[in-house]
Amino acid sequence: MEKKIRITLLKTVTDIIESDCIAFKITKNYLLNYIFAELKNLKYSEEKVKEGEKVVLQFNLNKKNKENYYDFIVEKNIQVEADFIRNLIYKYANQSKSSRELFVFKMLVEKIRFSIKNKRVLIVTFNDKRKTKILPFHIGSSKLELGNYIFCFDLMDESYKNYKLGNVSNIFITTEEKEWVDKEYIKETIKNFDPFLSAGNEVKAKLTKKGRQLFENILLNRPEVVSYEKNIFTFRCSKEQAKRYFSYFLDDVEILEPVSLREWFIKKYISALKKYKNNL
Repeated sequence: MEKKIRITLLKTVTDIIESDCIAFKITKNYLLNYIFAELKNLKYSEEKVKEGEKVVLQFNLNKKNKENYYDFIVEKNIQVEADFIRNLIYKYANQSKSSRELFVFKMLVEKIRFSIKNKRVLIVTFNDKRKTKILPFHIGSSKLELGNYIFCFDLMDESYKNYKLGNVSNIFITTEEKEWVDKEYIKETIKNFDPFLSAGNEVKAKLTKKGRQLFENILLNRPEVVSYEKNIFTFRCSKEQAKRYFSYFLDDVEILEPVSLREWFIKKYISALKKYKNNL
């Protein structure tokens, strides 16, 4: 017989649960059972929450959690089951998204950290079934703490990479050990971590007045300003970061350097213009 859990939660918290299920590619039932299994034995402390709109959330305990559920409730002297489980969910939701991701992918994270400590090569399988071999150095998060990345050397691609943790489906720890070669570069990248590996890369761009306003307001993937004079800015920024960030700006930015990046934007705008013209 199924054991249904029915609780009332703040809508903002259920929104977090639903968003995480999409981002982490898991079901709501899996996530809520995982929260219960992993957090139920922590020392109880009631989470502080703000007032707001509330909605009902329901899920079924999985077979493993259901086996000793009632014994657990009695042993812990839990008077109101819904209050206890609600508090566990609030404890989860009150963390940053990057912390929640580390929590959900704990088994993968432990393998990566073991490999970093022991300089072991990993075979990584991604959600799209692609595989590669890496030597990992660090797990870092974005400045806004929206996600985690594995900073590593890809042995098959022979280059330094940041792979998004949420795109990894499986990790195998090999017996192969490798020393870190560019130790100064690795140390500096870890110290000033960013998902786009922008250290040592610069982009020069001209911003309009509206472009400067956009730069102030758009925080996601925003590069660091190295210097500026009037409306010409130099950013610490990789090409991939510039492509992702400045594509929002349309004609309120002009990429000046590097030339290859400038040409990339020109080709994209020409291609877009042709599509619009074809539909006039």
